[in-house]
Amino acid sequence: MKINNNKETDLRLCKSSSMLAVPLIAMSLLPISITAQAQQAKARNVIEEVIVTAQKREQSIADVPLSIQALGADKLERERIESLGDLRFVSPSFTFSAATGGGLANSISMRGLGSFSSEGGVQPSVSTVLDGVPLSRSGEFSADLGDIERIEVITGPQGTLFGRNSTAGALNITRKGPSPEFEASIEGSVTDDSERVLKLMLNGPLSDSILGRVNILSKDRDGHIRNLHADHGDAGGDESLAAVAKLAIDFSDAVSMMISADFNDSETGGNPLVTFDTDTLYDPEARYTALGDGDAERGRQIMADPFTINNNSPDFYNFEQWGIVADLTWQLSDNWTLKSLTSARGWEQEFGLDIDSTPASVGNLNSLTANITETENTYGLFAVAVDGTNYSPLGRSGGANSVDYQTQELRLEYGDERMSVVAGGYYQNYHEDGAVAVPVWVRQNPDIPLPPTPFIVSDPYTNDLEQTSWAVFGDVTYDVTDIFQVFAGLRWTDEQAKLDHQQRSFVASVYSCENNFCDVDLTVAILNEENNHVTDGEAADWSGRLGGRWTLSDDTNVYTSYSRGFIGIGVNYTRSSTPENAYLNPSVSDAYEVGIKTMLFDSRMQLHGAMFYQIVEELQTTKRVPGSTQTAPINAGNLYTQGFELNGTWLATQSLEIQFGAAFTDAEFRDFELDCYVGQSAEDGCNTNTNIQDMEGQQPPQAPRFKYTLSGNYERQLLDLPMDVTLNANYVWQDETATDLKRHPKLFQEAYGLLNVSAGLRTHSGKYEISVFGRNVTDEFYALRKGHSDPVTGYFQYTVRGAQAYWGVNGKLRF
Repeated sequence: MKINNNKETDLRLCKSSSMLAVPLIAMSLLPISITAQAQQAKARNVIEEVIVTAQKREQSIADVPLSIQALGADKLERERIESLGDLRFVSPSFTFSAATGGGLANSISMRGLGSFSSEGGVQPSVSTVLDGVPLSRSGEFSADLGDIERIEVITGPQGTLFGRNSTAGALNITRKGPSPEFEASIEGSVTDDSERVLKLMLNGPLSDSILGRVNILSKDRDGHIRNLHADHGDAGGDESLAAVAKLAIDFSDAVSMMISADFNDSETGGNPLVTFDTDTLYDPEARYTALGDGDAERGRQIMADPFTINNNSPDFYNFEQWGIVADLTWQLSDNWTLKSLTSARGWEQEFGLDIDSTPASVGNLNSLTANITETENTYGLFAVAVDGTNYSPLGRSGGANSVDYQTQELRLEYGDERMSVVAGGYYQNYHEDGAVAVPVWVRQNPDIPLPPTPFIVSDPYTNDLEQTSWAVFGDVTYDVTDIFQVFAGLRWTDEQAKLDHQQRSFVASVYSCENNFCDVDLTVAILNEENNHVTDGEAADWSGRLGGRWTLSDDTNVYTSYSRGFIGIGVNYTRSSTPENAYLNPSVSDAYEVGIKTMLFDSRMQLHGAMFYQIVEELQTTKRVPGSTQTAPINAGNLYTQGFELNGTWLATQSLEIQFGAAFTDAEFRDFELDCYVGQSAEDGCNTNTNIQDMEGQQPPQAPRFKYTLSGNYERQLLDLPMDVTLNANYVWQDETATDLKRHPKLFQEAYGLLNVSAGLRTHSGKYEISVFGRNVTDEFYALRKGHSDPVTGYFQYTVRGAQAYWGVNGKLRF
C-alpha cells in the first residue's frame, strides 16, 4: 500500500490538513474556557532550562548533541502519561505495539526502526534504561509510570553509553529520589469505565545521613472488552499492586549511595484476539456460526463490534516483577568521580489465549466412539482451541516465562572546563526459562485423504536460556575552541548464550476429551517427533560515535554526528527452533545526523530539529507462522530509514505554554524476501511458484510516514480566590501504517488522531488538587496490532482500552 502517485499523496495531505483543525480549535478554546475573572499570574519570562543525563552526566538539553526530548514530572502528570505505550501521545518519533501473549515482546519503534516482534527472544531495538540500568526487555516496565521524575526519549543509535539494544534509540527513565523535606500525598482517581486508582507517597529524612521515599500504587479496572460467554467475565481488565522505594545514604562528604527497589504484582485480562474478518481459506459461515454460538446472524453482530468477544476459554496475562539497584557515587576529587551500579531483576509471567476466539469446543469427545458430537460443539470450524492435553508442560494451554538477571557497571568520569570523559565496563548475567503449549483440534479436510479422521495437533516445548554479556566503553567530549566541540565514543560488546530447547510435535487421531481438555494416545499417533537440542551461540562487535558541535550564538548551536549501533544474539526458542536456526545474526546500524538547537523570541520559544539517514543490516524481527497465532524469529534483510524530527516549546502568553513535535520518516526494506500472505496473488506481488514476495522498497510495520503532536497547558489564578485553574489539551495524529510484517492489505491501521483533555483546580500551596480528564474524547477507534491466523482465528486485532473515549476525576491531597 505504498503510495506512488500524486493524487493519493494530495488526498493524504488534504486529510492531514483537516485533522490539524481539531487540535487548533482545542487550543483556541483554552483561554475562553475560563469563566471567572483571573489575576495576572507571575510572568514566565523564559523557558526553564532542562537538565538531562543522556550522556551519563548532567547537562542542559540544549548542549547535548543528540535528538532528545525530555518529559518532566509535571507534563507526565497533567497529560496522564501512565505507561510506556502512552509515550506515543507526546513523542512524534515513538510508536508502540503490544505483544500477542505476555509482555516479553512489547515492541517499541523509533524513526521507523524496531524489532516489530511479537515473541520473546528477539532483542529490542530501543533500550529502556531505568535509574541507570538497562532492562533486558521493554515489557519489564509495563506498569503505570508512577513517581517518575523525567523520561528522556533519545532517537538514533546510542550504543556507546547505553549498550547493544539501542540501534533505534533509548528511553532513559529516572524515578524521583528522596528529598530532605518531609512530604506525603494521597491521590485517587475513578473513571466511567470502572477504573479505580489509589497512590500513596511518603518522603523525608530518616536520620541526618539517610533520606527515604516510598510510593505505592493500587489499581483495579474492569475489562473494557465485553465477553458474552456465561462462564467468563469481561476481558482486558487490570488488578495491580506496585511499590517503589528509594534510600539515599551519605556515608561521607565524598561517598553516597542511592538504593532503589520496586515490586509489581498484576493480574490482567491480557490482549484477547478480537476477530474483525472471516477466514480466507475456509467457510466464512462457520466462523459466524461459531462466534454466535450457533447463530450466524448474532456472530455477524459480534464481529462488527471491536469491543465484544464470545470466548469460552480465559484470556489472561499475569505477572510479577521486582528489581533492586545500588548506585554508588564516590567523588574522588573535583574532577574525578567513580560510579558503581549494581542491580538484580526478576520477572515471572503467564498468559493464556482462546486462539479460535469463539465458544467452539470439542467438549467431551472420544475420537473412537463419539465423533457425532463434533458438529454440535465445533460449529463447522476447521480448527478449535483445546484447553490443554496430557503433554502440555503447564498442564493447560498457554505459556509462562521466568526471567532473572544481574548487572554490574563501573564508570570513571572526568570533567574540567574543556573536556569530559566517561569510561567503564559493564557485565550482565541473564537467565530465562519458559514453556508453551497451544493444542488445536483440526477437523477432517475432505480435499485431503489423510489423515482420515479429525486430529489434535500440538508442539509443546520448554526452554532454558543462559546468556552473558560484557562490554568496555569510553566517550570523550572536548572543546577545541570556545565555539567548536568534538565528541567521540567507542564500545566493544561480547555475548555468549546457551539454549536448551525441548520440544515434542505430534498429530494424534486417538484422543479422549473432557471439558475441552484432552488425553492423547501417542502410541498410535500420525506424527510423534521430538526436537531437542542444546546449542551455543556467540556474537561480538563494536559500537561508537563521532561528531562535532558548533556554537553559532548564545542561543543557537548545530551538530553533526555518525553513530554505529549493534544488537547481539537473537534467540529462536519458538516451535520452529532447530540447531541450525537457534540464533539470529547480529544487527548492525550506521546512522548520520545533522541537528540544530535554538532559542527564539527572547527565549520564549525553543526549537530542536534533526535530519537523519540510517542503514540497518540483518534486522532482527519475527514473522507469523502460516495457520497459527505463533511467530518465528528471522533476519529481515536490511532497512533504510531517513527523515526529520522537530520538537518545540512556545510560551505564547504568561499563562499559556504550547508544545509541539513532528516527525517525517521514510523507511523501507532492502534485500529482503518473505513468504506470501494467505491469498496473495501474483498481481499483489507474490511469486506463486515459490510462494515468496519481494519486500524491496516496502515500508516496515509501526513506521508512519508522518506523525505530529500538539499540546497546550493553560494556568491562571482565579480572581479573589486562593486557587489556580489549569487546562490542558493534547492531540496526536499519525499516518497510515502496516501492523504486520507481510503487509496484508487488511492488516493496515488507517491514519488517526487522538485528543485528550483535562481541567483542574489547585490551591496556591498545592495542598489540594482536583481535575476532570478525558481520553480519546472524539472516540476514535484504532488498533495497535493486527494479525491473521487463517484458518484458526481469521483476521484479529488487539482492542486497547484507549480505542474508545473515557472520562475520569482525579484528586490529590498533599501533607
